[in-house]
Amino acid sequence: MRRALTTTVVAMLLLIGASAFAQTSQPGDAIDIEVFNPSDGSNVFCVDPSTIFEARVFFRPGTGSTSCTLSCSPPDVPGGSANVATAVVDIAFDDTKLSYVTGSIASNPTGASANGLFQEQNTAAGRIGWALAGSWSDPGNPGSTLLSPCDMDFLTTSGWLFSLDLQAIGNGSTNLHVRRETDFTPFALSFADMCGTDAFKQSNGGIDEVIDGMVLISDSCSSLLFFDGFEIGLTNRWSSTGG
Repeated sequence: MRRALTTTVVAMLLLIGASAFAQTSQPGDAIDIEVFNPSDGSNVFCVDPSTIFEARVFFRPGTGSTSCTLSCSPPDVPGGSANVATAVVDIAFDDTKLSYVTGSIASNPTGASANGLFQEQNTAAGRIGWALAGSWSDPGNPGSTLLSPCDMDFLTTSGWLFSLDLQAIGNGSTNLHVRRETDFTPFALSFADMCGTDAFKQSNGGIDEVIDGMVLISDSCSSLLFFDGFEIGLTNRWSSTGG
């Protein structure tokens, strides 16, 4: 159980200070994905009831060696977790505590043309998604043609992929949950290159870190608390001083 908040101002631990970039996951051979707070770069949010706030979904490519190389003239196109061509990401939220307002895709993530498509058809079920099927000749327009693998842009650089504007409608704590393979969903979290090999997933080691966003809805945010073990996604990580 979460302890009652007090009006005592206490330190907020384990947060990344003043950054617009998620920094909690670590670079490595595999891909990282996380929900982060653009105001401070952390994976946590504290919002007043009825407040509308923004959460962003951050992608970090892996550094894994290529699984093949497509022959283009020139340059050739490498594969691997550092050169992602397609993706499926699905975020679940508790619709008794949060209400979806709107969302947007990043217009030009650094070093990539991630003109994926925002998926709003499941908002009534408490899910928001994003899908990348390559590079459209008219960015973000599925009515246009897909560029060839030799011409398309790949996800090769860290950056945010899409954002959610949500309104707090309840009280207490909840997660913005990145749906894993182990969740019952036809849209399992996965990424792929253009080499025809298996998709990069947690189960095959292609995805390393997956970090949810943690949201506390409280009228005491200005007096706040600290987090203990927030990275493991448990509601008992909220603590405060006092009784």
